[in-house]
Amino acid sequence: MSGPRGYVYLSADGCPTLRVPVASADMASALLTAYRDKYGIGASDMNDGSGNVIAEDGTLVARVSYNGRVWTPEGTLLQEPPHCPNDK
Repeated sequence: MSGPRGYVYLSADGCPTLRVPVASADMASALLTAYRDKYGIGASDMNDGSGNVIAEDGTLVARVSYNGRVWTPEGTLLQEPPHCPNDK
């Protein structure tokens, strides 16, 4: 992809609600993980729809779960979260 083709929706209790442009599932996963870690939120703090990846036309194309895994809208695992270079 040459640029953002949609956005990931990020929302949790007591945190800002964001719609961040993304061009890949890896990017959406990394953004949700960074949001989670920055605000120190738990899975139960996330609001409905947080982690949804929405295409330019408004279609739900994927979901990123609290642990960074990416799923189809139907619940099939697409990919595990990207690993940091420092992961062991």
